[in-house]
Amino acid sequence: MKKFISIYKIKKKTILSVLAFSYVTVLFLFGLIYWSIANNSRGDFFVFQKDVNMTTKVDVFKKNLNIKIKSKELKSTVEDLINSDEYKRPFANLEIVDDSGSSIKVFSFDKSLGKLWANYYSTLLKDKGVTHISVEDMGEDRVNSKFSSCKLKICFYTVNENEIYKSFKCYKKSQANQLRKVDTKYMWVNDYTMLKSKFFKEEYYYYPLSFYFSKLVENSISFLDNSPLVLKSVVCGNFKYPIENFIYFSAVTITTLGYGDILPNSIIVRFMVIMETILGIIIVGTFTSCLFWNRN
Repeated sequence: MKKFISIYKIKKKTILSVLAFSYVTVLFLFGLIYWSIANNSRGDFFVFQKDVNMTTKVDVFKKNLNIKIKSKELKSTVEDLINSDEYKRPFANLEIVDDSGSSIKVFSFDKSLGKLWANYYSTLLKDKGVTHISVEDMGEDRVNSKFSSCKLKICFYTVNENEIYKSFKCYKKSQANQLRKVDTKYMWVNDYTMLKSKFFKEEYYYYPLSFYFSKLVENSISFLDNSPLVLKSVVCGNFKYPIENFIYFSAVTITTLGYGDILPNSIIVRFMVIMETILGIIIVGTFTSCLFWNRN
C-alpha cells in the first residue's frame, strides 16, 4: 500500500511538471510564430499602440547607427524625425575626397536640413560629451548648382576644465590647451558668409556646440552620417521587430489578460490567438484539477 502511494505521488508530480512545461512551451512557441508573422508582414498583421511602435522604431534606428546613448532628449529628437516627412526628401550619395581620403556623403538637394536635423545632431553630440566646435572655411564648393555652398571643416572638442558654464563659453585660439579634440567632420553649408558675419566673431576660435553648431546644421545640405537613409528604412518598416514584444503578446494572450497594446489585425493571427487561448485554458484547468486530485 505504501509503495502504491509513493508511485501515485511521483505520477502526480510528473503530470503537474509536464503540464507546466507544456504551458510555457505553448507560450514561447506561439510567441515565435507571432514574431515571424509580424516580420514577414512588416507589422501589417498586428495593430500596435502608438508608444509601443514608436519605441520599437527608435530602438531600431539607434541600433542600426550603433548609438548606445540612452537619453529622453535624444529619443524625443528621433521621434520628431520619424513623425515628420523628413524621410521623403530626396537624398543623394556622393563620393567626396578630403584629408582622410575618399568617402561617401549623403546630401539633401531640395532644401537645407532645418531645425529637426539640427536638434538631432546637436543632442547626439552633446550626449557624447562634445561641448565646442571650431570652423574652418574650405572655400565655395558647388555640389549642387541650386545652392551656393561653402565646404566647412568642423572639429569637435571637449573642454578639459571643470567650470559650471564651460559649455557656453567661447575660447580663443591661444586657449587650445583647455580643449581636447574628439572628432572632425566636413559639412556643406549655404549662406555661410552671412552666418559668419552674424554669429561668429574674429576674436574667438572655439564656439559652444549648443547654439553655433545648430545654426550651421540648419543651413547645411550635407548630413554628418547615414541617419537619413536609416530613418527612411525604419519608417518604411524595413526592420525586424524585437522578439520580446511577441513573447509578451503571447503571455498576455494565453493568460487571457488582453491589455490591448498589441492587437491581431488578420484572420490568421486571430485564429492563432483563439487556439492559444483555448490551449491555455485547457492546460490551466487540467493543472488545477490534478493539483487538487484526491488521493483516495
